Amino acid sequence: MSNRYNLPDDKLKLIHERDRKCVYCGKAMIDPKEGGEKRNWVTIEHMHRFEPWSDPKWVAYCCMHCNSSRGKLRLRDWFYGRYCKENQINETTVADIVKRYLKEEISILQTN
Repeated sequence: MSNRYNLPDDKLKLIHERDRKCVYCGKAMIDPKEGGEKRNWVTIEHMHRFEPWSDPKWVAYCCMHCNSSRGKLRLRDWFYGRYCKENQINETTVADIVKRYLKEEISILQTN
């Protein structure tokens, strides 16, 4: 394992192939090993806030800027914040994986 979340390398590779751009803002990201601006570094994003995070179903790649802006906020709550408003990030502009997560999150809340 090459990460602190115990995500297998083969799963990370699949996520990387799917998420070529930040799943939130859509910008190209760079590997931290390349240097560059930290805000553009690729980071592992957990769309849900609860462990275990080793299940890659709701794991994505996003830029450090979006990830640090969101912090521990629920995804839907984050969309109402200043960062998302300034960067025009919302439920309709995000990547498909995020849209799928949001749909499933709604159905889970409705059944509980």
